[in-house]
Amino acid sequence: MKILHVAPLSWKNPNGVTEAVTNLALAQSQFPQVQVGLLVSSVDPGPVPQLPLPVLLRRDMVHLAGWSSIWECVRSRLFVPDLVVFHSTFVPFHAWLARELRRRFVPYIVCPHGGMTREALAHKAWKKRLGRRLFFDALVAGASAIQYLSQGEYERSGDWGRPVIIAGNGVWPPPEEKLATPGRRDTREFLFLGRLQIEIKGLDVLLEAAARCQRELRQSQTRVRIVGPGCAQSETYLRDEVARHSLGDIVRVEGPVRGDAKAQAYATADVFLHPSRTEGHPTSILEALSYGVPVVVTVQTNVLHQVLAAGAGWAATHDPGDLARTLVRLARAAPQTLAAAGRAARQLALQHFTWPQAAQKTLSKYTQILRLARAA
Repeated sequence: MKILHVAPLSWKNPNGVTEAVTNLALAQSQFPQVQVGLLVSSVDPGPVPQLPLPVLLRRDMVHLAGWSSIWECVRSRLFVPDLVVFHSTFVPFHAWLARELRRRFVPYIVCPHGGMTREALAHKAWKKRLGRRLFFDALVAGASAIQYLSQGEYERSGDWGRPVIIAGNGVWPPPEEKLATPGRRDTREFLFLGRLQIEIKGLDVLLEAAARCQRELRQSQTRVRIVGPGCAQSETYLRDEVARHSLGDIVRVEGPVRGDAKAQAYATADVFLHPSRTEGHPTSILEALSYGVPVVVTVQTNVLHQVLAAGAGWAATHDPGDLARTLVRLARAAPQTLAAAGRAARQLALQHFTWPQAAQKTLSKYTQILRLARAA
């Protein structure tokens, strides 16, 4: 099977889609008789890392005239795919390429990564209504299937009139010696790690909750770290809100971390916070679980039910008062409570959320889609 993933990846401004698509492609390529390539559709992805995969950049194709020439570039620089997977939403380049695929009877899948949920479509709604009319609805209508990352994402996305497959993200679990030790220290550290999209990630709720329980957080020597790349001045806004609520001694807003620094952020956390309003299947939560960090998540993260069933964390809502009470309860929790939840988090990740497991599931679904497409 020859699979081409087309996605607006960015190593200049890291995001969950970049990590998810890259790691899925790497995991799929490790299966026998599977060939995987990447077409990076972002205009400026930044420095591309060395990958054991063929990679084609959109910026290297700008000199080409016409979509037939672009198809020939894909064919000559990569391969003729059996299946194309478009990741993310509202990327005009994807719609244009999809037209060429339909003309050549090459099946494709759309994987929106949470971008087709009601909540996501309500964000910058007028732009998305225009995008749907101009190109996006036609892209979806021609797809052989839509791949949602979770049942929750599917249910909140409604019926788009196409077959549906559900297959989520994964992680590369760290070794035992790199794991977190929640509850072992006299101080507590609560961590949010992800893109600093204030409304989508619920960071406004998190700061309001911290402001409401700041006295209790100080008494329990609990600190909140908010770590990740900013967008649209979000980092400045968050710092201003921290100052306005006089939270500077207990809340830190930091830029993005990678590699060892990212691993260290997970390893020193006692609890991972993710009060999102909408998601697909956030890799940062899966990473936290794999490090043995218990999580506080909303139902919109699409992992809450599994987390609660495994005893790997606690539920959150978008009510600041409710979240504040949860923060206080965990700041005061017995060390053994956090440690037990951390062990359960690690087991949940190992049993359900590794990249090889995710790759195997997607390949099985892709085989079904190809069989149906060829029979049509």
